[in-house]
Amino acid sequence: MTTLRSYIDPDGQKAAGPTSFMTERNEHEVRCGMCARTVYVDEETFSFVSEAIESGLDNPFRCEICAEEYDDLVYEG
Repeated sequence: MTTLRSYIDPDGQKAAGPTSFMTERNEHEVRCGMCARTVYVDEETFSFVSEAIESGLDNPFRCEICAEEYDDLVYEG
């Protein structure tokens, strides 16, 4: 049975994906490869971005805003 609560439980909601603020899960700071906005990510994403940069590639990480803009441009053709 599901119960409704009239209050927000901060421990019950975990941030999924990159955030603009540091969280328990997202403790690594990275910059967007397009706009250089600071975003906090989890260990897995941080490792992916770090390995790409260390191997000489451009920063592959895109913040949510830039990713949406890029998707819109691709869709419009």
